[in-house]
Amino acid sequence: MPAFGVTTPVLDSFLVVILDSIRSKNGQRITELIQLDFDSLPPDRQKPYADLNSELSRCYPVGNDADLVTRCQRDLSWDEFGTFSISFAESIVHQCVIALGDSKYGVIMIPIVLSFSRTLATIATNLDRNPSLVKSDNLVATQDTEGAPGKVSFVEDAANVLRDAFIKCLAGSPGVQRTSRPAADDKRVGIYLTANSCLKLLTQCRKLRNAQQMFSSIDAQSPPLSFYPAAQRVTYLYYLGRYHFANNHFLRAQPVLQKAYEQCHRQAIKHRRLILIYLTASNICLGRFPSPTLLSRSEAAEVGSRFLPLCKIIQAGDLGRFHQYLDLTSESGEWFLKRSILLQLRDRCEIIVWRSLIRKTFLFSGYMGEEKKVPFLRLNYVRDAAAWALPRYRGGLLSHGLGSQAVNGEETYIDPEFRELDAAINETGFDPESGQYDDQYIGQHTPSSQDTAEFPTMTEVESVVLSLIQQGLLRGFALHTNPRFAIPGSQKAGGPMKAGFPKVWKVIKSKESGDPVPGWVEEGNLGSEGGRVVRIVGARPAGA
Repeated sequence: MPAFGVTTPVLDSFLVVILDSIRSKNGQRITELIQLDFDSLPPDRQKPYADLNSELSRCYPVGNDADLVTRCQRDLSWDEFGTFSISFAESIVHQCVIALGDSKYGVIMIPIVLSFSRTLATIATNLDRNPSLVKSDNLVATQDTEGAPGKVSFVEDAANVLRDAFIKCLAGSPGVQRTSRPAADDKRVGIYLTANSCLKLLTQCRKLRNAQQMFSSIDAQSPPLSFYPAAQRVTYLYYLGRYHFANNHFLRAQPVLQKAYEQCHRQAIKHRRLILIYLTASNICLGRFPSPTLLSRSEAAEVGSRFLPLCKIIQAGDLGRFHQYLDLTSESGEWFLKRSILLQLRDRCEIIVWRSLIRKTFLFSGYMGEEKKVPFLRLNYVRDAAAWALPRYRGGLLSHGLGSQAVNGEETYIDPEFRELDAAINETGFDPESGQYDDQYIGQHTPSSQDTAEFPTMTEVESVVLSLIQQGLLRGFALHTNPRFAIPGSQKAGGPMKAGFPKVWKVIKSKESGDPVPGWVEEGNLGSEGGRVVRIVGARPAGA
């Protein structure tokens, strides 16, 4: 194969190498020839492109593109490249994603598309970070993938281009079974390469939720993930795990991220650390804490320093410290927020903190029972324990200048989301009862006694206990009259602490359906025709 730039004219030598690469379907060689980032090349590789640019400017000046296209098409023999089509040849210049759809030669465009996408992603990211470089009216006014009107960012627009490339790779070759391993000339080899590039951009622009259709398409059409190289598997499982975590499907995210962590190369410390952050967060939301052995690994240094204090807080049942550690104004809260795991930790772990608080209160103040007498815990003790813990959090808020509401000379806790609610109602004239705005209500609202009630109330404590019982995290029953939590049959089960407080992880894990994780195609989950296996055990007859 002649080297590009060795003979003259330069365009002729360039086309010869390109055509030889097309005949041999050497997409990687074409990718090396078609360079977008000229300045990043070493000087010895810049010279052929400089010579080519000079020749094109001399022989095909601006406005003479038609002659250049005709010259390029002259070397494309119709007998040899009949299926290659004129539109394909033109699309190499104008839109390589269209070229990817060619049935015979499209597969060679995969590395080119990925090379272009990396450059496109870099440019898009820089433009998003420096919006002053472009006018705002240059943003594409369109609809996002969920149909919502608005302006699409440069990064999201780049992701949409890659989504089209992904669809063409997923379509593969006509007549090829999805259960077969993709061959080198099968466009299906690019399914996870294009998917990973698109998912990276969607994550970067915080639109990972838009990947739902992509995961559904992989479920329906993709060969098993195990057919693909480890690097592609690990990257894909990482983004799939993040997607399920972002949607609060922790039981789906945990095994996916676990597999990604296990298959990631031990020397890839940075990648293992990134996976471990979301794997640890998923496990904690499921009541499963990291072991000392795991935290002693090199990739877990920063992970342990952030999550270990949180685990100790959850185990202690310290509601006040829990809110303080995950507060938006705290340094730790900012760290979790930056990695998009703060809200999930706050929402899911708070109930586990309550469970720990109830358990510790039972241990110190509960009645352990005797023969034929049921152990129980008075719920006013739980309320007192929570009321003792939360003032420390309120003190932390005061130190940050956030303030609380004073009642009888004492500070009363107000949730951060509702701290300015009374002022907003007075300013807008909003009527909470009717849900309407009326100017005559402006300045007329006064906080009700319920707004300044002691927190938490007994009703709230009872609600928490009932919720924990419903979830299976507490075993027993609650009494409303003379509020108590009782644990019957504890003597036969090893005592009230063992009988009434099962392991959180085991309880949640036992509720796992056993269905395949959406978006993760495994060999054992494919039916005879390549579709998903549907479990119908326990299903009722049709029409029942």
